[in-house]
Amino acid sequence: MISKQFDFVNTGYSISTDIKRIIGFIESELSSNSSADELFFKAKIIVTELLTNSLKHSGISNTVIVINITDYLLTISKTDFGTPLNLITKYHSTNIKIPITNDILHTLYAVIDNEKHVTFFCDENNMADILAIDNIVEHFGLLIITKSADRFTYHFNEHTKENIFEVAIKF
Repeated sequence: MISKQFDFVNTGYSISTDIKRIIGFIESELSSNSSADELFFKAKIIVTELLTNSLKHSGISNTVIVINITDYLLTISKTDFGTPLNLITKYHSTNIKIPITNDILHTLYAVIDNEKHVTFFCDENNMADILAIDNIVEHFGLLIITKSADRFTYHFNEHTKENIFEVAIKF
């Protein structure tokens, strides 16, 4: 396994450079992969959304991105010590499908697996689904990540106060 950690100061001034550094690392390690173009595109979207999420929501100054590459899987983890995702604090039932956001084609759902862990997934919409969904909060970036990834989860570590977003892409 290949692994590298990137540490960032959460300022808008460096986000473009930060994204280029991460994608450059992924490209250098996976340039011989036959599905590299699609993989790099997905990775760039995911990294952009994770760093944007840090700037907008974490309320802290630092974020850590860890890239892990195996023979068949690219994993991107984002860790910060900011405020927990509001799904954790708002909902207390587990294993229920909570609508988060939607566009004309998809609805993003979260399933709270336990009191500190959330799994995201999308369902395709038909017009009746779109009209029936009420009280959806805006988390379009989470929808983008979910559609780009094979697996997308969030975990809040109560002891360390870490927010951990983990994204996996198979190749």
